[in-house]
Order: sequence, then structure tokens, then C-alpha cells
Amino acid sequence: MIKIDEGLIRHLESLARLQLSDEQRKSIEKDMHEILSYMELLNEVDVSGVEPMYTPIESSAELRCDEVKPFEDVEAIKMNFPKRKDGHIVVPGIHA
Repeated sequence: MIKIDEGLIRHLESLARLQLSDEQRKSIEKDMHEILSYMELLNEVDVSGVEPMYTPIESSAELRCDEVKPFEDVEAIKMNFPKRKDGHIVVPGIHA
């Protein structure tokens, strides 16, 4: 099992660019010990004869055909925009 100590917590704190108090470090160390203890408990479960599951979805996703479909009611789309001018939609500029 991995050794969880103050050095590891400080290393992780540095990697995550955090500044923790001593109390927070002790709390995280305690939580990590509990998590790893639970993982050790899971290691005791007998899974022999159980086939690994790589995904809970058994069938692959069916892709639709890539077809161009004409859309006739362009004005219905334009009506959703608050500003229009000369048959075009008006959007905010992106000037520097």
C-alpha cells in the first residue's frame, strides 16, 4: 500500500498549486487513509469467473447517415434573433 505521510500531502499540495493549513493537511491525510483502506477491502472481493466490463453500454452507438436535408423556413430561424436588418441577423461585433 502507498505510504501516505505529510511529505506526500505537501507534494500533492505543490502539484495542485494549493496552500493548505496544517489542519487541512491532517484532514486530507486522514481522508486518503480511509479511501485506501476501502480499496484494500475491495481487493478482498472474489471476482474470479467474472468477466471484466469495459463499458456499461453493450451495443455500439448507431450513427446516422450524413445527408444534406434542405430547410425551407429560414425566416422562422431569423425570427428568433432580436435584431435584424435588411433580411439579415445582426450580432455584436468582435472588434479589438
